[in-house]
Amino acid sequence: MSTVTEKHEAEMCYGGEADLHTRVTGCKKNPGHNGFIPLKNFNTNHLPRRYQNDLMYETIQTLAALTVQIKTKFTSLERPEFYPGTQVPYPCYNDRGSHVMRLGTGRVCLATKVSFDNFTCPCAKCLVSTTPSKVWGRVSVKTAMHVVFDHSEARKTSCVLGFDDNKSPGISLDGWDIGYVNIMGDFCELRYWTCDLELVDELQKKCDRFYDLCGEVRDRYRGLVDKIKLTVIVSHPHGCPKQVSVGQWTQKRERDGYKIRYWYTTCTCPGSSGACVYRPRHNLRSYNHPHSGSHFGLNYSAEW
Repeated sequence: MSTVTEKHEAEMCYGGEADLHTRVTGCKKNPGHNGFIPLKNFNTNHLPRRYQNDLMYETIQTLAALTVQIKTKFTSLERPEFYPGTQVPYPCYNDRGSHVMRLGTGRVCLATKVSFDNFTCPCAKCLVSTTPSKVWGRVSVKTAMHVVFDHSEARKTSCVLGFDDNKSPGISLDGWDIGYVNIMGDFCELRYWTCDLELVDELQKKCDRFYDLCGEVRDRYRGLVDKIKLTVIVSHPHGCPKQVSVGQWTQKRERDGYKIRYWYTTCTCPGSSGACVYRPRHNLRSYNHPHSGSHFGLNYSAEW
């Protein structure tokens, strides 16, 4: 099996990373993977006609620049057997305590510089340095909680930035901590530390630009978004380099007046879990729907 359960779409590498090629070629969900567009090949012609412009193209390219691959090498002993209050099996319960690699996708949502008196950068590089940096950066990444469940998993999780093609392996940040989580909503925030301040500046500029672009798109297409129902996902299916998929949302469920989950035709595969589900209606500073899984022929997001 290439999915965690019949629903969720983290990629389990029981045979290590060497097993990924077999999973790509033997994928039963999307044989041939025709619904995925390699990032380098993506252009406005892949979008619905009304969205074929420089604004939407830049928005999706900026989203892609913030998209990261998630690699987790531990499964927490605290994973429950079922979702709270249900008899629905929780992903990876049977893998508790193992070091099986699990792959997913995430999005950088914040990058900022920090410093504290009498403290130095806690990144892996500075921990063994005789001159650790006194100023460092925190990079926050949003993904699905079934990909990274708690602190014990976060400490064994790396995120890879810039894995755009096989010639660009990207930059890896080692996990450190986990922020807010929601098990029923299926989303979490990962926190990474780095002394690469140029990288922090670059990521924060991209975050700010992405949020600005989302606002511009939302304002321009305010009366159109519920007619075309565009949904775009940039992810790392099967641990592959970034792929763009374009589709439509078909239904949504609202709960408690504000929590929303979407179902959509946009192509995903194991390894896509946690990827940002982009809709032109939302300003992603406030909303973030990570991809969660697939059920009854449709893909669905985390509840936000």
